[in-house]
Amino acid sequence: MHPPMLELLALYLAGLAFFFSGMSGVSDNLRQMSGQRFRQILGRLTHRPVMAGLVGATLGAITQSASVVAFILSGMVSTGLLPISRALIVLACANIGTALLVFVAASDLHVSILFLIGITGLILAFRLFKRWKPAVASGMSVGLLFLGLEMMKQAFQPLASSTQFAHVAGFFARWPYAAFLLGALLRALIHSSSAVAAIVVTINRGGQLGEFPAMMVIAGLGLGSALATSTLAGNLRGVPRQIAMYQAMTNGAASLFVGTLLVIERLFHVPLLMAAVHASGASIAHRMACTYLVLNVSVAAAAFAGLGWAPKGLAKLWPPTPEQDLSSPIYIQHNSLNSPETALDLVALEQMRTVSVLGRYIDAARRGDPSQLKPLHAAAAQLGRHISEFLDALLKLPIATDLASRAIGFKRKESTLRALDDNVYLFAETLMGLANEPLASLLIESLDTILFSALAALETPGDLEIDILVNMTDDRSGMMEELRNQHGLGRNGSTSHTSALHYATTLFERNVWLLRQLALWMREDAKFAAA
Repeated sequence: MHPPMLELLALYLAGLAFFFSGMSGVSDNLRQMSGQRFRQILGRLTHRPVMAGLVGATLGAITQSASVVAFILSGMVSTGLLPISRALIVLACANIGTALLVFVAASDLHVSILFLIGITGLILAFRLFKRWKPAVASGMSVGLLFLGLEMMKQAFQPLASSTQFAHVAGFFARWPYAAFLLGALLRALIHSSSAVAAIVVTINRGGQLGEFPAMMVIAGLGLGSALATSTLAGNLRGVPRQIAMYQAMTNGAASLFVGTLLVIERLFHVPLLMAAVHASGASIAHRMACTYLVLNVSVAAAAFAGLGWAPKGLAKLWPPTPEQDLSSPIYIQHNSLNSPETALDLVALEQMRTVSVLGRYIDAARRGDPSQLKPLHAAAAQLGRHISEFLDALLKLPIATDLASRAIGFKRKESTLRALDDNVYLFAETLMGLANEPLASLLIESLDTILFSALAALETPGDLEIDILVNMTDDRSGMMEELRNQHGLGRNGSTSHTSALHYATTLFERNVWLLRQLALWMREDAKFAAA
């Protein structure tokens, strides 16, 4: 006697929840693992195309989501750890790795899944191997993902022998080519090709749906993935959009290729894909899993075929945004630590880029255009994090004492620059739309002049340039108090913008003080370098 429909629905929903919770857990834990060291290791492992492909397949098998892999790769490309041509190889082969889930669906691994969840869960519960907690948590998430799939399989097994399913199978027996569109629709709704393929394998274990329609469903998954990815990529810009759209194009091409092979084989009785999987002598479930593997190998083949034009072509179609250009280190790359003696010179070049953006904040306040203010500030903060991580990694190396002392000085400089970036951003945000006010205009132009001198001193750190910056940032508290009184900031109701202007003068003083600290550090570092 079959379980009640309500019980099957509950089992399916619970399985679906475990499946997507597991996927989310893998994604979150991989984000925790993707620090500077993880990215450097990944960058080294993908140095050669073959290794890049193996890493991609492994990541795809672990995450069961090409989208998660694309997220990791977008960050690595944006930070200069990985050229986009190599990232596309990793992503292409990640699709192959996702086929593991479908083979699990075609096999009975229930006991192994329970062992995986049990062992990783106990390790987390008793707080063992704390250093490897994200990796262990990822393993448990993978186990939950597979457990959810097992539950969905159990929910669908009675459905395969129901009268309603017989009607569905009859429809696709009459209209087998419509199964291709069904696959595209299911993929667009469920957002996971491997999950859809696993469900189809589960339903069709006894062959009730028919082998050709089931394979057409699997072929249609690529088209559904292409449509869903291109739709979701509409909100992306720059490098993430490039990677997403290339994934969509290769999935669409592979889907049409596999679908065409199946149609030709059926119409003209030419032994192609179906004949090849039949020759393996496997069960119908494994033959369908093999079809899904062929689809993803075709995705990888399409991706490899386009590598010649992809980097330049994608950059031309979807160029990086100014914010992404700023957030990506240009000079400090993953191999820059191989030469500690020149590493700080590269850090200095990156820090000049963070100072140059301060003038763009001021320009935004001058024009009254806040549109780029927050994105630029977020990008500068991201670049600052990369610089800090790089300096931390440098200080962990066995370097000479004098170099270590100078690196610590650069850490102090970076802290000053972070504070300066935050305060100039607040200054510009406070004066947004007030540039016509005499005092606001005076503050904007004064700070812009000092920032220009600071950038000039950083570019050519001579004694004269540093002395000019030190003199420009001398204590002006008396002058600022006189300006406040002159413009009536000490009297209530004198202007409609009294509060904002008063706050801006405080921020101005703070920015001048921070620029003085920067100038004094430059004088100290110049003496250190000359010694």
